Amino acid sequence: VGGLTLALMTMPVIVISGRNAVKSVPPSIREAALGIGASPLQVVFHHVLPLALPGILTGTIIGMARALGETAPLLMIGMRAFIATPPSSITDPATVLPVQIFLWSDEVDRGFVEKTSAAIIVLLLFLLTMNALAIYLRNRFETRW
Repeated sequence: VGGLTLALMTMPVIVISGRNAVKSVPPSIREAALGIGASPLQVVFHHVLPLALPGILTGTIIGMARALGETAPLLMIGMRAFIATPPSSITDPATVLPVQIFLWSDEVDRGFVEKTSAAIIVLLLFLLTMNALAIYLRNRFETRW
């Protein structure tokens, strides 16, 4: 349920950025490809999508980074489970990092203050890494026309 909630919250960011990236490809490129005999499907896959790829990748990574930092929707649907042991397999129960930070911040023990600070730093570094990856991929695949 939590994954579905975050997917539905992230979907508009990805769709809007993808749509804007496809719209940003100049119509002259489409017309030129059609003019030299390419089929409409070839125009999309060989000309439009490669030029729109940086914007699509950027929107996808930014959307995923936003979903990673979202805590409020997970708390609203009742994902307040405190799980003390780390999962040993993919089917073991676990909680997401923002909710775990929220739960640890309510504890009064000194060890939980340190765990909360460390988890916040890990989450922040992961978000910064995802944003840097988005910028790198956008600059790497961006072509001028």
